[in-house]
Amino acid sequence: MRRLAFALIALVVLACGCGYHLPGRGTALPEDIQRVYVEPFENKTTEPFLETPLTNEVRDQFSRRRTLEIVATPAEADAIMSGTIVSYRSGSVSYDRNDDITEYRATMVVNAALTRTNGEEVIWQGQVSWKEEFFANDDRAQQDYNESLAQEDLHRRLAQELYNRLTDNF
Repeated sequence: MRRLAFALIALVVLACGCGYHLPGRGTALPEDIQRVYVEPFENKTTEPFLETPLTNEVRDQFSRRRTLEIVATPAEADAIMSGTIVSYRSGSVSYDRNDDITEYRATMVVNAALTRTNGEEVIWQGQVSWKEEFFANDDRAQQDYNESLAQEDLHRRLAQELYNRLTDNF
């Protein structure tokens, strides 16, 4: 029992000593950045209606984490988050024995940046991407619904990834 306790204590000490931390809990941002305005994201793809749900999800991620305050106007902000959806693809990834499509994969790529409100300094910029699979269906309405659910997951995961990279400076 003592060996187990010692091993657990050693593991905790090593984990603390190596700088490990949970994603999204880093302190990579300058201390004077406390309030952020999230601009509506741009959609440079041919797939309509991707930008508003992504913008809302990014705002929600910041609000949930409470590391930074989301403000309603750029004038209230210390920094502005902007972004562009540069790519969205949906393609087949698996087939049944009759060579019918059984599953699709949706992929979205987003470029984003955090700049000071005066526009003189880019605090962070980067690109994030994510993939989600969804099932094919002979009923077109059901397949469209399945793809919309995959898009919701893409928005959520991309927003989480943006927040984590921004705060952890990956």
